[in-house]
Amino acid sequence: MSVDPPAPPAGDAPLHELSRDALSAFLYAALLPEETVALVKSLRLSSPGFRTEALSDVERCDLLADELRAAPASRFPVLEALRAGLKEPAFARSPLDPVAADELLEVAGSDHGLAIALWRLLSDEKPEVRARGAAALEQLAAEWYGPAPGGEAAPGREGPAASAGVEASVEAGLAGKLKATEEKRLRAEARAEEARRKADEARDKLQGQVKEARAEAARAVDEAARARELAEQAVLARGRAEAELAQARATDQAAELQRLRGAAREAETARHAAEARSEKLAGQVARLEAALGAAEARDGAAASGTAAGGAGGADEEPEPEEAPASWMLPVFTDEFYDSLRGWDRRIQRAAVKQAFLLAQDHRHPSLRALPLGGIPGYYRVRVATDVRLIYRRDEARQDAVEILSVIDREDLDRYVRQAKTR
Repeated sequence: MSVDPPAPPAGDAPLHELSRDALSAFLYAALLPEETVALVKSLRLSSPGFRTEALSDVERCDLLADELRAAPASRFPVLEALRAGLKEPAFARSPLDPVAADELLEVAGSDHGLAIALWRLLSDEKPEVRARGAAALEQLAAEWYGPAPGGEAAPGREGPAASAGVEASVEAGLAGKLKATEEKRLRAEARAEEARRKADEARDKLQGQVKEARAEAARAVDEAARARELAEQAVLARGRAEAELAQARATDQAAELQRLRGAAREAETARHAAEARSEKLAGQVARLEAALGAAEARDGAAASGTAAGGAGGADEEPEPEEAPASWMLPVFTDEFYDSLRGWDRRIQRAAVKQAFLLAQDHRHPSLRALPLGGIPGYYRVRVATDVRLIYRRDEARQDAVEILSVIDREDLDRYVRQAKTR
């Protein structure tokens, strides 16, 4: 079984449930212009580009409607203003169904709303309700016709004096009705004038918006034209840049080709010079080997004679030469052998020579041993002008040196980075 939700408390209303236009129309009908001004100021509302004092009554009602729909809690100051002007809502203590609501709207919207309401009260079955209607009529008669003359009978039951009093009362009532009608007409004209003024303001505002929109459209067209012009200039500039780049590349390629040709000629000259030196050195080595063979033969003959004249006749081998105190055992790594494959035989022989010289005396001045920056325990020695030999001392054995690699001097930084990641 469903239960109807409780009705809102008297004087409260969920105004935020109305649409924006419906809520604005209600505020316009229920509030006076000075009341809307006070509410807009108290809620600190504003319209971008317009001063609050310059807004019309309709625009202020629109502002209030937007605020009440966005923040329902802000309706309470509005409800206070409604209660101050309209008092308690009609039939606040009586339940209404949809049919009764429609009848209330029909009565409120008719020109005879008061007569319809009094007719309903006088025809009610409850005496106390009919009494309410009679009391309201007595008060209305007093307002329209004035109080009845003291001691005189009701009209129609006495003489001419009573009839004259009734006529006077009727004339006074007619005058009151005329005055009320005139006031109503003046209010209607004021409302119509206000509506015309608001319509003029709305038209002026719309015209201003149309002008602004046209100006914005013109600015957009100008900006689009400037953008197209800039795009065309960018295309032309790109074409010029590409042409200049192609020309520069052609020039660089020609210069590089010329440099390579010169380098090739220099390398060929150096190769011929190296071959000549190699042949010269080969001859010197052959002569030295021949001289060494002859010296060994003489030494052998002398040793044989000494052995024949000595006691026992047994061959005795000479004592090996004592190694210097700084001599270490060279340990050639696979990395070292792999690095040798990228160099010519001259660099290979020089690298092996430097490795043995390093093992014999790592402080030898021709080595120029220096620490390899960035890696503790690594050192480099000079093999050629742009070639270096990398080695490190064996941490487990103090009498050994580990020969690591032969690299170009320009690759030292790359070698350091790779060694750090191992």
